[in-house]
Amino acid sequence: MISRSGKDNFVIAHYDWIVAAVGALALVGAAVFFVTKLGLDPESSAAQAAADVDRLKPAETGVKEPDFTEFAVIMRIAKKPPTVDEIPADKENFLASERRVKCINPDCAKAIPGASEECPFCQKKQETEKKVVLDADGDGLPDAWEKTHGLNPGDAGDANADSDGDGFTNLEEYQAKTDPKDRNSHPDYLDSLKVVLPLNETYLPFAFRKANKIPNGWRLEFFDPKRKDEFGRVGAAVTALEGEEIGAYGYKLVKYEPKTEMREIKGSNQKKPVDVSEAVVERLSDHKQVVLVIQSGSPKGFKYSPIDVQATLSYERGGTTSFKVVPGETIDLSGTKYKVVEIKPVGKGAKVTLEDVARGRKRTLDALE
Repeated sequence: MISRSGKDNFVIAHYDWIVAAVGALALVGAAVFFVTKLGLDPESSAAQAAADVDRLKPAETGVKEPDFTEFAVIMRIAKKPPTVDEIPADKENFLASERRVKCINPDCAKAIPGASEECPFCQKKQETEKKVVLDADGDGLPDAWEKTHGLNPGDAGDANADSDGDGFTNLEEYQAKTDPKDRNSHPDYLDSLKVVLPLNETYLPFAFRKANKIPNGWRLEFFDPKRKDEFGRVGAAVTALEGEEIGAYGYKLVKYEPKTEMREIKGSNQKKPVDVSEAVVERLSDHKQVVLVIQSGSPKGFKYSPIDVQATLSYERGGTTSFKVVPGETIDLSGTKYKVVEIKPVGKGAKVTLEDVARGRKRTLDALE
């Protein structure tokens, strides 16, 4: 007979343990079922798991050196964060209010829209803000420019590289606003050329001193500081008519043109006529002509005109190359040819004019002592 109270009923007294035991048996049975269903026994499963672990082991021994390039860029930006002038149109944010700045007028100093050209309160003209240029690697090349020309904004080394092999670095191309990937687009090679002083000049052996009127024209007198006169004195004159040779120097007198010029008298407002007549002489060997202006006074103060002028040019690109040139000569600078048009002494300095043979462009280099 079963007790109504259930105190003597084993199932009722221990139902919780029975439920737990049944659940555990169910889990074990399910595990056995799946293992059997998959055709794997516990030992095979353990071996398969061990094989999977071995496959996860690295194939190479040792630790590869990490690449800190991106980290360096992030740290540089973190130390000096770039700023922006405005929120891009495609990045609108309702939490960002209109950018405002303080009026530069200290008596006003009110907050005004950042794009204002003048203060709407005091009408004071505002300073123009400079646009922020992003340069993540700090190499002097803006990120946008590097991306446009296929360079790496995170690599500072490409600033000193020569991407098109024209002899100029990418930084020099950026500064000159030329294309770093086009060999025909580059800064002017003459930027790397300079005139080395002093000039090497060859002077005429005589100076134009006097012109005497004669029945059939003019007889000109030239002074030679090294020539001896009939009495053995140093400094004698040699004369010539138009078309005649001047002594035995290898020059002839081509033309004489009388001229006068009104010049002020020192210490007064008056003017007097001054003889500035000119004589054109020609070297017989190459027909080179020089214009001489008449000189008066003591021969010790005479100025002798250069007939040949030679300049030394220094080209400082890919090493230093020197050229000794005269007018008419052509030089080659990194594959571009330049003709020396003129070498002109200016005081203690000089001016050298060169012409790009292919493009016909002229440029004058100045050298001051």
